[in-house]
Amino acid sequence: MKVLLVEDDEFKATDILKVLEESLAEAEVLRAMSVTSAMKAINSETFALVVLDMSLPTFEMSGPGGGGSPQGQGGLEVLRLARRLQHLSPFIVVTQYPDIELDGSDIPLSTAAKALRTRFGVNVRACLLYEFDRDNWRAPLREHLRQLAIETREDGR
Repeated sequence: MKVLLVEDDEFKATDILKVLEESLAEAEVLRAMSVTSAMKAINSETFALVVLDMSLPTFEMSGPGGGGSPQGQGGLEVLRLARRLQHLSPFIVVTQYPDIELDGSDIPLSTAAKALRTRFGVNVRACLLYEFDRDNWRAPLREHLRQLAIETREDGR
């Protein structure tokens, strides 16, 4: 099972990787750290899951001034491409923001997954609030990963 983690923050990525490794020990986790690298990855293959941050740099960070323009909603660009490609991977958004700006409106995370599914026509399973000093995001992520593991076994993926 392949999982794509799209996250540019090292500390947050390490936290998420720990949960992925605990919950999906057999998973091969690939990492993208920018909008461009995430788009290349989803353009090339379908993943059992994409864990997606919303705030991403345009390009990978390399050298002074690298990374291109920061995009507060760079994850939306990834979802737009997924829609164009009719990409089948499920997505879980893990963000440090309590809402997602969509079409000029702030959508609370509690309803954002449905709004993103409707807007982009892709399988956004959940939108979770990551807080580095709290663990309340871990249990919902573990539950989604548990469900994914069950579905994957049933589908024989």
